Amino acid sequence: MTRRYTRNQTGAGKLRHRNRAIGAGGAAAAFLALGMSPLAGAPQAHADVEDLFNLDWLTGIFPADADAGADVDPGLAAFDFSGSAAAFDMGSILDQWFYLPLHAGIEAWINSDFGAMVNNSINEMAGQYLIGDGAAGTADNPDGGDGGLWFGDGGAGWNSDQDGVDGGNGGNALGFFGNGGDGGSGGLGAAGGNGGTGGIFMGHGGDGGAGGVGAEGIAGGTGGAGGDAVAWLLGTGGTGGAGGNGVNGSFANGGSGNGSNGGSGGAGGRGGFTYGNGGDGGQAGAGGDGAAGTADHVNGGNGGSGGTGGAAGSNFWEHGQAGIGANGGAAGNGGDGFKDENGNYLGNGGAGGAGGAGGGSGDPMSSTSGGVAGNGAAGGVGGDGLKGGNGGAGGAGANAGDGSGGTGGVGGAGGAGVTNGGNGGVGGAGGASTGSHVGAAGGDGGRGGDASGAVGVQGVAGNGGNGGTGGAGASGPAGAGGNGGAGGNGATDDDTIQTFGGNGGNGGTGGAPGSGVGGTGGNGGAGGNGTVGAGGGLLSGNHAQGGNGGAGGGTGLTGAGTAGNGGDGGAGGSGTGWRDVNGDHFTAGTVYSVGGNGGNGGAGPSSTAGTGATGGDGGAGGNGATTGVSIGGNGGNGGSSAVGVGGSGGNGGNGTASGGNGGNGAGGGAGAAGGAGGNGGNSAGTAVPTNNIGVAPSHAGNGGNGGTGGSGGVGGAGGNGGNGALAADGGKGGNGGTGGTGGGTGGAGGNGGTAEAGNGGQGGTGGTGGSGTSGSAGESGKTATDTVAGTAGGNGANGGAGGTGGAGGNGGASNTGNGGNGGAAGKGGSGGTGGAGGAGGVDSAGNGLAGGNGGDGGAGGAAGTAGQGGASTSGTAGQTGASAVDGNGGTGGRGGAGGAGAAGTAGSTSAGAGDGTNGGAGGAGGNGGTGGTSGTGNGGTGGAAGAGGKGGAGGAATGAGNTAGDGGTGGTGGTGGTGGASTGGGTSGKGGAGAAGGAGGAGGTGTDGAAGGDGGDGGHGGDGGSGGAGAAGGALGKGGAGGAAGTGTPNGTSGTAGADGSVGAAG
Repeated sequence: MTRRYTRNQTGAGKLRHRNRAIGAGGAAAAFLALGMSPLAGAPQAHADVEDLFNLDWLTGIFPADADAGADVDPGLAAFDFSGSAAAFDMGSILDQWFYLPLHAGIEAWINSDFGAMVNNSINEMAGQYLIGDGAAGTADNPDGGDGGLWFGDGGAGWNSDQDGVDGGNGGNALGFFGNGGDGGSGGLGAAGGNGGTGGIFMGHGGDGGAGGVGAEGIAGGTGGAGGDAVAWLLGTGGTGGAGGNGVNGSFANGGSGNGSNGGSGGAGGRGGFTYGNGGDGGQAGAGGDGAAGTADHVNGGNGGSGGTGGAAGSNFWEHGQAGIGANGGAAGNGGDGFKDENGNYLGNGGAGGAGGAGGGSGDPMSSTSGGVAGNGAAGGVGGDGLKGGNGGAGGAGANAGDGSGGTGGVGGAGGAGVTNGGNGGVGGAGGASTGSHVGAAGGDGGRGGDASGAVGVQGVAGNGGNGGTGGAGASGPAGAGGNGGAGGNGATDDDTIQTFGGNGGNGGTGGAPGSGVGGTGGNGGAGGNGTVGAGGGLLSGNHAQGGNGGAGGGTGLTGAGTAGNGGDGGAGGSGTGWRDVNGDHFTAGTVYSVGGNGGNGGAGPSSTAGTGATGGDGGAGGNGATTGVSIGGNGGNGGSSAVGVGGSGGNGGNGTASGGNGGNGAGGGAGAAGGAGGNGGNSAGTAVPTNNIGVAPSHAGNGGNGGTGGSGGVGGAGGNGGNGALAADGGKGGNGGTGGTGGGTGGAGGNGGTAEAGNGGQGGTGGTGGSGTSGSAGESGKTATDTVAGTAGGNGANGGAGGTGGAGGNGGASNTGNGGNGGAAGKGGSGGTGGAGGAGGVDSAGNGLAGGNGGDGGAGGAAGTAGQGGASTSGTAGQTGASAVDGNGGTGGRGGAGGAGAAGTAGSTSAGAGDGTNGGAGGAGGNGGTGGTSGTGNGGTGGAAGAGGKGGAGGAATGAGNTAGDGGTGGTGGTGGTGGASTGGGTSGKGGAGAAGGAGGAGGTGTDGAAGGDGGDGGHGGDGGSGGAGAAGGALGKGGAGGAAGTGTPNGTSGTAGADGSVGAAG
């Protein structure tokens, strides 16, 4: 730093002494200076110095915990404060009606001859500087002196008059009463001084000094920070100093021609402890403009960037308000390129500078209250030239400490050019908001610059700038993304010059929410127009294309928010017609043009958390010229959404020769429909001449396909084909979207376009119906305890029905040509599988309980209706579309296994011993579910049966000659499910397999020669299910034989377990 940092500090007395800075004598001086008598509550003056500066009467009038809404003096009630931002602001009332008059009186006393005599005597007796103002700074001592230890203002900082040297800081008010000194202004390109702090009981912070103006290659100086109000009762923070402006560029004396950047504004000072507002942020400096090109420097200079706005000072506690954050500084514009004497550009235009960012309004995690966040400034405009300069980026809006964030600045427009227009600048991001306040919008992108082209020189217009991101929200709605800027146009009336429109900019992403609503994505900008329009085989790459829509804001970190909608894609630009004079590509004299493609719609949320929002619609394709040979642009695709309706495709543009295709619809989220396909563009039937750039024969555009439905949602309808005139064929209809899983209906196919002498378009195929949902499994049974009863297994839920297929679109009609064929019907969706039965539990006696039955399979969905063929007046009518089969029935659910019997308990070990108890019987297996039915499709297979439960082992005997328990009987296997019927000629489903019976339990062990227990009988196998009606079913499955019982042996060994029953055969 080049500052000569010196302070006019006085000695520091004890705080106990400084607390008695002003008493009744000081109050009297203040009010006598205003022609008033002292307040009735002030004590009488005494010779005692302690009493002379007693302040107890002040704290009694204005207690620290005073409520801003408390009763005010009746005299104030006559004033109407309604509508005022500071209505009943106690800090402002105290400042206006008490502190300012008191301060004015004290200053009048200090600066009077008599006051100076008294003050000097007191200061000499005390040996310290107690009463008086600080001295102003000088070149030798730049910082202002501090005020007296009792009362007095800080001195102002020195205003620098030296290049590159900062202004002095304002002095502090060290006493009870007084304002901090203002900072001094900076020299050329140097920073302003900071304001001094206010007094410790009442007093305002000093204002920051202004930054010095910039120079060639030197940015404007930063403004000084406003001084803090450290007062316990009342004080307002100082205003930040203004940033210095940049200067315009120049090539003189070896200059670069670029404008210099503006300086940032200084931050406002903090407000007082009990009452008082934060200071406002300092105004940002503007960037300088770039210089126009010269013969020696043909390119224009770049514009300077604007400075950042000063941040608002915060309030210290709840009785104040934060200040106002300053807006960003204006950007400088780019300079134009040099022109010769004939007005022709020889140089390129300079780029516009970036707009300054806004100043913030406090920390949202602190006690900040109120305040205003600064807005971002617009970007500078690019200069015109052989190639136009790019526009500058818009400045970002500031985040809010308490309230709405600042809006993003608009991107600067690109400059106009001959060969190329400049690109538009990007829009600035919106600032974050707090609480329920609405989020700030992102700035729009700048428009692309026009391009005129010249004879033998193609002109390519500039692209529009992308929109800025919307500001984040909390519980309120988040900010919308900025719209993309429009592409530039081909700026010529000469149809022999090839010009191409610029692409539209993409829309900005919507702001992210907290628990509120996400911001809507910005819309894409429209593509620009040109004589050719889009590339059309004459220029590679995309041109005149609409910008993509911005994505909607998500659902927040916790998924508690509502997502924002995606923005719509921009429309493609149009071609006005280029004349091929020399026949380079077509027959000489042919006028040719191509419309630009529409932009894609922005996506809705990608997360399934939170609640829904839609995807954006695709933009429409641009139209070709209405004369000559023209081609319409394709429509953009719709944007997808994980929780809402998918966006629709854009319509294709119209052309004299060929129409553009419609865009495809996007898939929808859970329970939501897919987006519809866009319609194809029309053809006026103009024949395409022989060419060498691959332009296809004339035809109308095809319709776009519909999007897939989300779970349970309807598929989107296909778009209609465009209509063809003269000999052009009609366009095909788009296919319908598939219905969502869960039985969603397939979308209808689009209708074929009509024709005159050409053939009508074919109808689109209907979408397939969605498959049914699988049934949920039954709950497992519970084992009995002392407090819970045993339960059988729960039954499985039935599968859902398949969705209906979509209808095929109708073929297009024709006059002398053939009618179009109808679209094929959509196939029905398959039925869902039945849920499995739950396993059986055990009752309190130890016997197994039955397993649950399997759920039935869902019915297959019906097929859609085939489309009708198009009529023809003198040609052949179109054929009806192909029919489709119904969906297959779902498979029945498997039956649950029977519960296993509990083992018997051994004989008691107490005196006398005892017999073992018998094992529990196994539970029966559950039956399989019935297969789902179908019309023309196949019936579903019946579900397999559940196995019977095993019998429990018998308990062992204890003690001589006691009998062991018998093993429990195995459970019966379940019956297989019946196959589903096919009522319309399909194959009926087979019956499910019968299950094995459970094995009998082993007998218990005998003691001392007693016989062991007998093994339990094995359970019978279940019957196989019947084949479905309407077709030859399988033979009934035979039940399995019961297992042989085990026999106890004489020597006391246990009986053997019974064998499982055999499995029944499937029907």
